[in-house]
Amino acid sequence: MSVVRAIFSNFGAFLMCIIITLCPYKGIKLPVIDTAEDNCRLNIELISDTHLEENEPFRKLFLKSALKNFNNSKASIDGIVVCGDITNYADEPSLAMFFNMIDTLTDIPVIPVAGNHDIGHAGDRDVTDITREQARDNFIRYRNEYMGRDDAVNYFSVEINGYKFIVIGDEVIDGGKWDGITMTPEQLEFLDTELADGTKDGKPVFVCCHWPLEGTNGEETVWPESGIEKDRYDIAPILEKYKNVFWISGHMHTGVKAEAIQEMYGLSSAEQINGVTYLNLPTFGIVNSFGLPWSGTGAQLEVYDGKVIFRPRNMLTNNWYENAEFEFEIT
Repeated sequence: MSVVRAIFSNFGAFLMCIIITLCPYKGIKLPVIDTAEDNCRLNIELISDTHLEENEPFRKLFLKSALKNFNNSKASIDGIVVCGDITNYADEPSLAMFFNMIDTLTDIPVIPVAGNHDIGHAGDRDVTDITREQARDNFIRYRNEYMGRDDAVNYFSVEINGYKFIVIGDEVIDGGKWDGITMTPEQLEFLDTELADGTKDGKPVFVCCHWPLEGTNGEETVWPESGIEKDRYDIAPILEKYKNVFWISGHMHTGVKAEAIQEMYGLSSAEQINGVTYLNLPTFGIVNSFGLPWSGTGAQLEVYDGKVIFRPRNMLTNNWYENAEFEFEIT
């Protein structure tokens, strides 16, 4: 089922997502970038689905404006996560453009995550004739050069302010999939090991993957069969072994939604299932569905002693959507 069909088959939920997020429940404010409270231990900007194209000027301008926005922040920003679909068609000029932008326009460290458009859409619409394997290798090469790493695989971990971020990616097994992810047992073992290490001192750990897990964040309504299939990769039991695990995804192109939408329709930007927190990001570069539709939206993730706050906002206008904020206890 396409996203368009999903919208029209659930038009009431789609319309209510927009109305309730816009209505002045707790208000929509327009401050400078700041943290919600003092004594913030970690402050991370989250965006996804920039869908850059070398010859498409607006998405490039959106990202450039957001990076300048982050540079001028009143609060200290410790890192930026771009959670996949960085490019639209996996072409190397667009990929090179992205890494040049984050390298030259900001000194804030960026964690780049590969999505299906960065690998699975290689050769799509005749933009490039490379294979998925070549697209994967291109992404790893550019990421390594930017981050000063020498990874041979499309997954890794990094620490910011002592908090671990684990990046999960498509490995292109048996030719890979167009819109999906393929993973080796070694990557799942890596995830398990890194979670054990990252959570051993009671700190939260953040797993960054372009795809949501099947059945989370309203996936079955917004875009059925777009998540990581449980019968193929049973990741949830691995996550649930540990406390304070946060799964950060994009992919579904679903906009910022008020908390009330979760109660009414089961559609959420942030939710907890069996102790694991699932955060799904709106698409940054193109129009969203089932929530605020416009581009430039993402979220700010703040870690404090004892809690994590997820605060959606527009990275271009600085609109903060207070009726879509979520707070989670660190146990």
